[in-house]
Amino acid sequence: RIRDIFLREDQQKFEADYTKFYEAGQSKGPEVGRPFLLKPLRIKAGIVLSHGYLAAPLEVRRLAEYFYERGYAVYGVRLAGHGTSPTDLAQVHWEEWYESLNRGYAVIKSLTDNIILGGFSTGGCLALIAAARKGFKAQAVFSICAPLHVRNYSIRLAPSIVSLNTLLKRLGRNREDWEYVENLPENRHINYFRNPMTGVRELINCMGAMETALPEVKIPTLILQGSQDPVVNPISAQLIFDRVGSKHKELTIFERDRHGVVNGEGREDVFERIYQWLQRAPSHQAVLTETSEAAVV
Repeated sequence: RIRDIFLREDQQKFEADYTKFYEAGQSKGPEVGRPFLLKPLRIKAGIVLSHGYLAAPLEVRRLAEYFYERGYAVYGVRLAGHGTSPTDLAQVHWEEWYESLNRGYAVIKSLTDNIILGGFSTGGCLALIAAARKGFKAQAVFSICAPLHVRNYSIRLAPSIVSLNTLLKRLGRNREDWEYVENLPENRHINYFRNPMTGVRELINCMGAMETALPEVKIPTLILQGSQDPVVNPISAQLIFDRVGSKHKELTIFERDRHGVVNGEGREDVFERIYQWLQRAPSHQAVLTETSEAAVV
Protein backbone atom coordinates (compact mmCIF):
# COMPACT_ATOMS: atom_id res chain seq x y z
CA ARG A 1 0.00 0.00 0.00
CA ILE A 2 2.84 2.39 0.83
CA ARG A 3 4.48 1.62 -2.51
CA ASP A 4 1.26 2.25 -4.41
CA ILE A 5 0.73 5.55 -2.60
CA PHE A 6 4.26 6.80 -3.32
CA LEU A 7 4.12 5.69 -6.94
CA ARG A 8 0.77 7.36 -7.49
CA GLU A 9 1.83 10.56 -5.73
CA ASP A 10 5.10 10.77 -7.68
CA GLN A 11 3.23 10.41 -10.97
CA GLN A 12 0.62 12.97 -9.94
CA LYS A 13 3.31 15.41 -8.79
CA PHE A 14 5.08 15.09 -12.11
CA GLU A 15 1.88 15.62 -14.09
CA ALA A 16 0.99 18.69 -12.00
CA ASP A 17 4.48 20.21 -12.28
CA TYR A 18 4.69 19.47 -16.00
CA THR A 19 1.37 21.20 -16.62
CA LYS A 20 2.21 24.17 -14.40
CA PHE A 21 5.75 24.81 -15.66
CA TYR A 22 5.55 23.69 -19.29
CA GLU A 23 7.52 26.00 -21.59
CA ALA A 24 7.40 25.66 -25.36
CA GLY A 25 10.91 25.15 -26.69
CA GLN A 26 12.28 24.33 -23.24
CA SER A 27 10.20 21.42 -21.92
CA LYS A 28 10.70 17.94 -23.36
CA GLY A 29 8.01 15.32 -23.85
CA PRO A 30 6.45 13.90 -20.66
CA GLU A 31 8.08 10.50 -21.32
CA VAL A 32 11.46 12.13 -20.61
CA GLY A 33 10.68 13.37 -17.11
CA ARG A 34 8.33 10.73 -15.76
CA PRO A 35 9.71 8.62 -12.85
CA PHE A 36 9.58 4.87 -13.41
CA LEU A 37 9.63 1.53 -11.63
CA LEU A 38 11.03 -1.63 -13.25
CA LYS A 39 10.06 -4.72 -11.25
CA PRO A 40 11.03 -8.26 -12.35
CA LEU A 41 9.22 -11.42 -11.25
CA ARG A 42 12.07 -12.49 -9.00
CA ILE A 43 13.90 -9.68 -7.26
CA LYS A 44 17.62 -10.14 -6.63
CA ALA A 45 17.95 -6.67 -5.08
CA GLY A 46 16.54 -3.18 -5.47
CA ILE A 47 18.27 -0.08 -6.84
CA VAL A 48 17.32 3.52 -6.11
CA LEU A 49 18.66 5.32 -9.17
CA SER A 50 19.05 9.10 -9.57
CA HIS A 51 19.75 11.15 -12.70
CA GLY A 52 21.92 14.27 -12.95
CA TYR A 53 21.46 18.03 -12.73
CA LEU A 54 19.40 19.62 -15.55
CA ALA A 55 18.43 16.11 -16.71
CA ALA A 56 15.54 13.70 -16.13
CA PRO A 57 14.84 10.00 -15.42
CA LEU A 58 15.25 9.09 -19.11
CA GLU A 59 18.96 9.82 -18.67
CA VAL A 60 19.39 6.66 -16.57
CA ARG A 61 16.67 4.56 -18.20
CA ARG A 62 19.02 2.30 -20.16
CA LEU A 63 21.13 1.65 -17.06
CA ALA A 64 17.93 0.76 -15.19
CA GLU A 65 16.82 -1.61 -17.95
CA TYR A 66 20.22 -3.34 -17.89
CA PHE A 67 19.77 -4.20 -14.21
CA TYR A 68 16.08 -5.03 -14.59
CA GLU A 69 17.04 -7.63 -17.20
CA ARG A 70 19.37 -9.18 -14.57
CA GLY A 71 16.79 -9.44 -11.82
CA TYR A 72 17.02 -6.07 -10.09
CA ALA A 73 14.05 -3.90 -9.24
CA VAL A 74 14.90 -0.30 -10.14
CA TYR A 75 13.16 2.94 -9.28
CA GLY A 76 14.26 5.84 -11.48
CA VAL A 77 13.48 8.88 -9.38
CA ARG A 78 12.64 12.32 -10.74
CA LEU A 79 14.58 14.89 -8.79
CA ALA A 80 12.40 17.86 -7.86
CA GLY A 81 12.44 20.61 -10.48
CA HIS A 82 13.63 18.29 -13.26
CA GLY A 83 11.86 16.84 -16.28
CA THR A 84 9.59 19.87 -16.55
CA SER A 85 11.26 23.25 -17.24
CA PRO A 86 14.12 25.46 -15.98
CA THR A 87 11.54 27.72 -14.29
CA ASP A 88 10.54 24.80 -12.09
CA LEU A 89 14.15 24.00 -11.21
CA ALA A 90 14.82 27.63 -10.28
CA GLN A 91 12.39 27.34 -7.37
CA VAL A 92 13.66 24.25 -5.53
CA HIS A 93 16.43 23.54 -3.03
CA TRP A 94 18.81 20.60 -3.11
CA GLU A 95 17.17 19.12 -0.02
CA GLU A 96 14.09 18.61 -2.20
CA TRP A 97 16.24 16.59 -4.60
CA TYR A 98 17.28 14.43 -1.66
CA GLU A 99 13.65 14.03 -0.62
CA SER A 100 12.90 12.75 -4.14
CA LEU A 101 15.55 10.09 -3.62
CA ASN A 102 14.03 9.25 -0.23
CA ARG A 103 10.67 8.61 -1.86
CA GLY A 104 12.38 6.23 -4.27
CA TYR A 105 14.02 4.52 -1.31
CA ALA A 106 10.60 3.95 0.25
CA VAL A 107 9.37 2.36 -2.97
CA ILE A 108 12.32 -0.03 -3.21
CA LYS A 109 12.17 -0.76 0.53
CA SER A 110 8.62 -2.05 0.01
CA LEU A 111 10.00 -4.65 -2.43
CA THR A 112 13.22 -5.83 -0.77
CA ASP A 113 15.56 -5.20 2.15
CA ASN A 114 18.55 -5.62 -0.16
CA ILE A 115 18.85 -1.99 -1.26
CA ILE A 116 21.51 -0.41 -3.47
CA LEU A 117 21.86 3.34 -3.91
CA GLY A 118 23.13 4.66 -7.22
CA GLY A 119 23.28 7.78 -9.31
CA PHE A 120 24.86 9.65 -12.16
CA SER A 121 26.51 13.07 -11.76
CA THR A 122 24.50 15.03 -9.17
CA GLY A 123 22.50 11.86 -8.65
CA GLY A 124 25.78 10.26 -7.59
CA CYS A 125 26.26 13.00 -4.99
CA LEU A 126 22.77 12.33 -3.63
CA ALA A 127 23.37 8.56 -3.54
CA LEU A 128 26.52 9.09 -1.45
CA ILE A 129 24.71 11.46 0.91
CA ALA A 130 21.98 8.85 1.33
CA ALA A 131 24.56 6.14 1.97
CA ALA A 132 26.03 8.24 4.78
CA ARG A 133 22.68 9.08 6.35
CA LYS A 134 21.06 5.66 6.06
CA GLY A 135 24.08 3.69 7.23
CA PHE A 136 23.65 -0.05 6.94
CA LYS A 137 20.01 0.21 5.85
CA ALA A 138 21.50 0.03 2.34
CA GLN A 139 23.90 -2.69 1.22
CA ALA A 140 26.01 -0.81 -1.35
CA VAL A 141 26.34 2.46 -3.24
CA PHE A 142 27.72 3.38 -6.66
CA SER A 143 28.39 6.87 -7.97
CA ILE A 144 29.09 7.73 -11.63
CA CYS A 145 30.84 11.00 -12.53
CA ALA A 146 29.78 12.76 -9.34
CA PRO A 147 31.12 16.33 -9.10
CA LEU A 148 33.28 17.55 -6.26
CA HIS A 149 35.11 19.94 -8.56
CA VAL A 150 33.78 21.08 -11.94
CA ARG A 151 35.52 22.35 -15.04
CA ASN A 152 33.58 25.63 -15.13
CA TYR A 153 34.98 27.56 -12.20
CA SER A 154 32.57 30.44 -12.84
CA ILE A 155 29.81 28.50 -11.08
CA ARG A 156 31.44 29.60 -7.84
CA LEU A 157 30.03 33.05 -8.61
CA ALA A 158 26.46 31.72 -8.57
CA PRO A 159 25.67 32.53 -4.92
CA SER A 160 26.85 36.11 -5.43
CA ILE A 161 24.83 36.49 -8.63
CA VAL A 162 21.72 35.09 -6.94
CA SER A 163 22.15 37.58 -4.09
CA LEU A 164 22.58 40.43 -6.59
CA ASN A 165 19.47 39.37 -8.52
CA THR A 166 17.49 39.32 -5.27
CA LEU A 167 18.68 42.83 -4.43
CA LEU A 168 17.80 44.13 -7.91
CA LYS A 169 14.30 42.70 -7.63
CA ARG A 170 13.82 44.48 -4.32
CA LEU A 171 14.83 47.66 -6.06
CA GLY A 172 12.31 46.99 -8.80
CA ARG A 173 14.85 46.03 -11.43
CA ASN A 174 14.37 42.64 -13.02
CA ARG A 175 17.55 41.26 -14.61
CA GLU A 176 16.14 38.03 -16.01
CA ASP A 177 19.15 37.69 -18.30
CA TRP A 178 21.28 37.18 -15.19
CA GLU A 179 18.96 34.58 -13.69
CA TYR A 180 19.69 31.93 -16.34
CA VAL A 181 22.68 30.94 -18.41
CA GLU A 182 22.68 28.96 -21.63
CA ASN A 183 23.26 25.21 -21.37
CA LEU A 184 24.62 23.20 -24.31
CA PRO A 185 23.95 19.59 -23.28
CA GLU A 186 25.22 16.36 -24.78
CA ASN A 187 21.70 14.92 -24.75
CA ARG A 188 19.50 17.66 -26.16
CA HIS A 189 16.42 15.46 -26.02
CA ILE A 190 16.77 15.16 -22.22
CA ASN A 191 18.53 18.12 -20.65
CA TYR A 192 17.39 21.71 -20.18
CA PHE A 193 18.77 24.39 -22.51
CA ARG A 194 18.77 27.00 -19.72
CA ASN A 195 20.48 26.73 -16.36
CA PRO A 196 19.01 28.79 -13.48
CA MET A 197 21.59 30.47 -11.27
CA THR A 198 19.59 29.48 -8.20
CA GLY A 199 19.92 25.88 -9.36
CA VAL A 200 23.69 26.27 -9.67
CA ARG A 201 23.78 27.60 -6.12
CA GLU A 202 21.88 24.51 -4.94
CA LEU A 203 24.25 22.26 -6.89
CA ILE A 204 27.17 23.84 -5.03
CA ASN A 205 25.36 23.27 -1.73
CA CYS A 206 24.69 19.64 -2.66
CA MET A 207 28.35 19.08 -3.51
CA GLY A 208 29.32 20.56 -0.15
CA ALA A 209 26.87 18.30 1.69
CA MET A 210 28.31 15.27 -0.09
CA GLU A 211 31.88 16.24 0.81
CA THR A 212 30.91 16.52 4.47
CA ALA A 213 29.06 13.19 4.39
CA LEU A 214 31.74 11.05 2.70
CA PRO A 215 33.56 9.90 5.90
CA GLU A 216 30.24 8.50 7.15
CA VAL A 217 29.77 6.25 4.12
CA LYS A 218 30.55 2.80 5.57
CA ILE A 219 28.90 0.44 3.08
CA PRO A 220 30.70 -0.96 -0.01
CA THR A 221 31.26 1.90 -2.45
CA LEU A 222 32.07 2.04 -6.15
CA ILE A 223 33.22 5.32 -7.72
CA LEU A 224 33.32 5.61 -11.53
CA GLN A 225 34.61 8.49 -13.63
CA GLY A 226 35.48 9.40 -17.22
CA SER A 227 39.14 10.31 -17.71
CA GLN A 228 38.48 13.41 -19.85
CA ASP A 229 35.11 14.50 -18.54
CA PRO A 230 34.47 18.02 -19.93
CA VAL A 231 31.98 18.87 -17.15
CA VAL A 232 33.27 17.26 -13.95
CA ASN A 233 36.96 17.61 -13.15
CA PRO A 234 38.16 13.97 -13.09
CA ILE A 235 40.13 14.66 -9.92
CA SER A 236 36.74 14.59 -8.18
CA ALA A 237 36.66 10.78 -8.33
CA GLN A 238 39.98 10.32 -6.54
CA LEU A 239 39.09 12.89 -3.88
CA ILE A 240 35.69 11.27 -3.28
CA PHE A 241 37.29 7.82 -3.13
CA ASP A 242 39.92 8.97 -0.63
CA ARG A 243 37.32 10.53 1.68
CA VAL A 244 34.77 7.71 1.67
CA GLY A 245 34.83 6.00 5.06
CA SER A 246 34.12 2.47 3.85
CA LYS A 247 36.82 -0.18 4.08
CA HIS A 248 35.36 -1.77 0.95
CA LYS A 249 35.63 0.76 -1.86
CA GLU A 250 36.80 0.73 -5.45
CA LEU A 251 37.57 3.38 -8.05
CA THR A 252 37.31 2.83 -11.80
CA ILE A 253 38.40 5.36 -14.42
CA PHE A 254 37.10 4.86 -17.96
CA GLU A 255 38.88 6.37 -20.95
CA ARG A 256 36.08 8.70 -22.02
CA ASP A 257 35.99 12.25 -23.38
CA ARG A 258 32.38 13.03 -22.48
CA HIS A 259 30.37 13.44 -19.28
CA GLY A 260 27.34 11.29 -20.09
CA VAL A 261 29.01 7.87 -19.91
CA VAL A 262 25.70 6.14 -19.10
CA ASN A 263 24.51 6.79 -22.65
CA GLY A 264 26.07 6.38 -26.06
CA GLU A 265 29.05 4.32 -27.14
CA GLY A 266 30.74 2.37 -24.37
CA ARG A 267 27.86 2.54 -21.92
CA GLU A 268 27.66 -1.25 -21.65
CA ASP A 269 31.20 -1.32 -20.27
CA VAL A 270 30.13 0.99 -17.47
CA PHE A 271 27.02 -1.08 -16.76
CA GLU A 272 29.00 -4.32 -16.72
CA ARG A 273 31.56 -2.87 -14.33
CA ILE A 274 28.84 -1.96 -11.82
CA TYR A 275 27.15 -5.34 -12.21
CA GLN A 276 30.32 -7.34 -11.69
CA TRP A 277 31.22 -5.24 -8.66
CA LEU A 278 27.81 -5.81 -7.09
CA GLN A 279 28.24 -9.56 -7.45
CA ARG A 280 31.25 -9.51 -5.15
CA ALA A 281 30.59 -6.53 -2.88
CA PRO A 282 31.12 -7.90 0.68
CA SER A 283 27.72 -7.02 2.12
CA HIS A 284 25.75 -7.72 -1.04
CA GLN A 285 23.52 -10.73 -0.38
CA ALA A 286 21.35 -11.87 -3.28
CA VAL A 287 17.93 -12.45 -1.72
CA LEU A 288 15.32 -13.73 -4.16
CA THR A 289 11.86 -12.38 -3.41
CA GLU A 290 8.73 -13.71 -5.06
CA THR A 291 6.37 -11.09 -6.45
CA SER A 292 3.03 -11.48 -8.12
CA GLU A 293 3.89 -9.99 -11.50
CA ALA A 294 6.59 -8.36 -13.58
CA ALA A 295 6.06 -4.66 -14.14
CA VAL A 296 7.60 -1.95 -16.23
CA VAL A 297 6.01 1.38 -15.26
